[in-house]
Amino acid sequence: MTDAVPPWLATGFPGQHWKSLCSCTLRVDPDAGAGLDLDATDLGYVVDGVDDRPGQAPELRVGAVIVAIEGKALLGLTSEGLEAAFESEFRDGAALVILDADELRHVMADSTARSPGEESLADEVLEHGSVVRVPLGTAGWQCLDAPGHASFARDLETFGGKMEIRTELHRPEEGSAPHVVVCGAPEEVRRARGELGALLQHYGLGAPERVEVDGLTMTSLPARHRRVRQHPCAGGSDDGPPAADSLAGPLTGADELEQSRDVAMHETDVRQYEYLDHTADVILHSWGRTLAESFEQVCVCFFSYMSDLDTVDMTDSVEVEASGRDPTDLLFHLLDEFLFSFGTEFLLCRRIQILELDEVNLRVRAKGFGERFDLKKHPQGTEIKAITMHQMKILTPDTMTTEEGTVSRSDETPVREGCPFECYVLVDI
Repeated sequence: MTDAVPPWLATGFPGQHWKSLCSCTLRVDPDAGAGLDLDATDLGYVVDGVDDRPGQAPELRVGAVIVAIEGKALLGLTSEGLEAAFESEFRDGAALVILDADELRHVMADSTARSPGEESLADEVLEHGSVVRVPLGTAGWQCLDAPGHASFARDLETFGGKMEIRTELHRPEEGSAPHVVVCGAPEEVRRARGELGALLQHYGLGAPERVEVDGLTMTSLPARHRRVRQHPCAGGSDDGPPAADSLAGPLTGADELEQSRDVAMHETDVRQYEYLDHTADVILHSWGRTLAESFEQVCVCFFSYMSDLDTVDMTDSVEVEASGRDPTDLLFHLLDEFLFSFGTEFLLCRRIQILELDEVNLRVRAKGFGERFDLKKHPQGTEIKAITMHQMKILTPDTMTTEEGTVSRSDETPVREGCPFECYVLVDI
């Protein structure tokens, strides 16, 4: 146990008694490096593995999270800020502050649920519109750095324009909770409120979402979640490209060329996906307005886990085709084709377009837009080794398909408003 709680941690979690809080020094060997398998998250760097060399302190164990290095807080940083802060102080003998990851997650979720002043933020339904006040997690807000606050404010303004509502960020005063005010027509506000949750979760300002599908409970992670096997120093918008309709027929040559040009030149990306925790691997979860869009998004999710797609330019393209004996087998082979393409041509796809999806004959044709992977330009995330059929699910408004067959969608699996088609794919990392 450390003698004192760091000031930034005490401010973010006033009065919290930390059971696992401790400190140690980092050991870095010129040849072996730090010997740590680190997972970059909103909490900081979570320890996933520790090698025998160079011999780290016992506090640096699997399940611990590094929340500060040399006095610099890592909790709540963006992935770019986290990497920059850690790299700047990464050296032998650097002072680390450690917490148990499970304890920190529990405290953050509890702090979000009990944000002070939340009880006064009642929704209002007016004659011509609604006003909804959405509280933000005080701890998460205080742990965000200044660039994170500015980025959230910009994204919130963009979100309001996209959803055709008015959004206002009320910054916290002493003893009160920060919150977002959403104003607009009742139906627009109701539609926006669900989407707002995803934005808050991305910035660590909302409680982690628990998803249950057919008895399997998973905890969602923000889309920027990245795993780092070895630290380098150790030696969306709905206005995206149109998806192919279900049962779409082949496009003519001219139509296909024009549509491909639209995708490549489109100004914004559609990011309708997340990563779900699994014991040893990761589950890709996507959703869309059509089955084709949910297929596109799970493919984008696949590439996003291996690198930061915001750094990828669309200078090249690749077209793949796949077939299957059932919908899950079709999706498996589609992803496997893109995995094979990446393994042989190293093409990172920033956007995916389904050119043809034939649900009757179980055939799909897709095109990916991106560029060849370059270590000097593209951050290295986690390599996906294989696609698996285990726990794969495809949800439509009425059905759920797994490798065991298709059944009616149960009432326990709510339909996502506006995007009723979903895909769950477990990948081996």
